[in-house]
Amino acid sequence: MPDRYQFALALRALREVQAEIGQDPAPGLTIFPGLAETLDSAAPIPHESVLFGIAIDGLPLLLHLRDPRPGPILITGDRGSGKTDFLKMLILAANRLVPPGEMQFAVLADFPSEWDDIFAPEHLSGVWPAYDPHSADLLNQLAWRVYTPSENQPTLLLLDGLESILQMDDNSQENFARILLNGPQALIWPVVTVNAEMAVKLPAWLAYFRTRIYGRISAPATAEELTPIPGAALNGLFPGSQFCMREKSHWLKFWLPSLH
Repeated sequence: MPDRYQFALALRALREVQAEIGQDPAPGLTIFPGLAETLDSAAPIPHESVLFGIAIDGLPLLLHLRDPRPGPILITGDRGSGKTDFLKMLILAANRLVPPGEMQFAVLADFPSEWDDIFAPEHLSGVWPAYDPHSADLLNQLAWRVYTPSENQPTLLLLDGLESILQMDDNSQENFARILLNGPQALIWPVVTVNAEMAVKLPAWLAYFRTRIYGRISAPATAEELTPIPGAALNGLFPGSQFCMREKSHWLKFWLPSLH
């Protein structure tokens, strides 16, 4: 196990103890292995999977794109919890692992300039604001595919900010709802971020998501409203690096490789 990874585990243990006794995590950056190092040391990852992160045992956490059971994916947390980096990692990992033509990404984001550092021409079809006419066309095309699933190439629709859907017209919102309901069965995978403070205001949209991934949420009341199941200790997660999700009867914590 690389020294940097051991150090990261030690810092993680410190943060978890701080969370248990009610202290905020100590400030400062956490050193995690980079994406290239992580992928080189991980077990072989199937081409038709995407990397979500690395669990505490060092094993990769994967989404298998041919298994629709998880449904659409929601990532929520405070500002600065690492939600956008999570989406970026999906593309960068696929760019290293997946041959061209086997997987496609499309990004809808209010601030496309935040994605200027992502270069993956073989896998990323584009980044557009949610209010852009191309976004409406994209949602229409993907919704049509839901009902006529003739393509065999998985497509990941990354929406960086669920509240952006409120800027769209009624037809686009209906198309997005269809994609959330039936997209994974047609190899269309919505992966959506939302700030925790906004998530509590969008209960109708949150109801579409069976799989929810949480970054750091510092306000206990907000965390409890978003996940009333105890034990997550969301205020103790490493901002920008650590996430958790419910797996069967327990909380699974995992970390993102460094993108820089």
